[in-house]
Amino acid sequence: MRSRRYGVVVGLLSIIVALLAGLVDTPARASTSVDSPGRAIAVSQSGDWGGLDGVYRLTYLTTDARGAVVPAGGIVRLPDGPRPDGGWPVISWAHGTSGLGDECGLADSTDLIRSTAPVVEALTGAGYAVVATDYIGLGPDSLGPHAYLHSRSEATAVIDMVRAARSVIIGLSRSWAAAGSSQGGHAALAAGHHARTYAPELDFRGTAALAPASNFEDLIPLMRPGIPLLPRAMSGPFAAILAGLSANQRDVDVTSYLSSFGKQVVAEVGRSCGPEWESILDGARPDKLVSKSLGDDAFRSALRSYMEVPAADQGGPILVVHGLRDVTVPIPMTYRLLSEFREAGTDYEFETINTDHTDLRADGGMDDVLRFLERVIPSG
Repeated sequence: MRSRRYGVVVGLLSIIVALLAGLVDTPARASTSVDSPGRAIAVSQSGDWGGLDGVYRLTYLTTDARGAVVPAGGIVRLPDGPRPDGGWPVISWAHGTSGLGDECGLADSTDLIRSTAPVVEALTGAGYAVVATDYIGLGPDSLGPHAYLHSRSEATAVIDMVRAARSVIIGLSRSWAAAGSSQGGHAALAAGHHARTYAPELDFRGTAALAPASNFEDLIPLMRPGIPLLPRAMSGPFAAILAGLSANQRDVDVTSYLSSFGKQVVAEVGRSCGPEWESILDGARPDKLVSKSLGDDAFRSALRSYMEVPAADQGGPILVVHGLRDVTVPIPMTYRLLSEFREAGTDYEFETINTDHTDLRADGGMDDVLRFLERVIPSG
């Protein structure tokens, strides 16, 4: 574990120590408004986080799926060494699917911490300051259930994490980029769409998306009882989408489409983490969750509004990387997304790797991300 020269931030006394060390500013300077998105509420040291030192836990305000200003949390880590002129450029990392409950985020989920720590280490090792949100509802700092794959609230959580970190961590640049994998790729692309209008005071440089979830809003409405359209492996994410949709929008009564079994599963998935989904579903196919077709206009419209990846008006360059053997987010879904980018006049770069969903980052996806970032937002 690398030694770091920065002080510990724990409570008021530790904040004073860190102030003297020149690293952490007081949360009060984040905003003059007590309910402003991007305002930091609290900052503390996480100690040994996934084998890494120098990781800080940040609680901040952001905008949820219904437009309310609510608390969320995440982590911050800085590179070693002197900060460059203009400050460290910031990468806002969006993690993949971890669940919907308040123990499924970067504060408490051992699996998520284990999978995210190598990404944080790679990015800080390349000279970037890293901020990573839990999303709303996945940490002890915010109420759930998490609005799983809700495009706009994922975007606001990713963006406001940058604002909040800059308000309390001294030496962070205005320049930032979004990056993420799976659900996080979906979130990063949503953040890229909203970046310049939601946070015009920041300098957004681009988006890197690994196997981004997309176009499930076109597939899910084909679901109906007895039609095994989706594989069993999709039962958990399907239930999570229904749980997030049900709890975080007013356009359609999701429970009216569910079987008795589906209502039970959706309720349990809505308060659990991903590793628990298999036992909750007990091998059931996705179609066992519904009592009628999801293809009516009301459901289609609500689902599209909830989770569609914006193809137009992206705020910077885009890199998409996908595994050819991915069965979690099958690559045809991304081919469809790229077609939508072309139709919208959105430029992008696309790379494929002969790997699956789980191993995409380790099999070269993260290397592609780092090369892209070095071009669009040089680290020094």
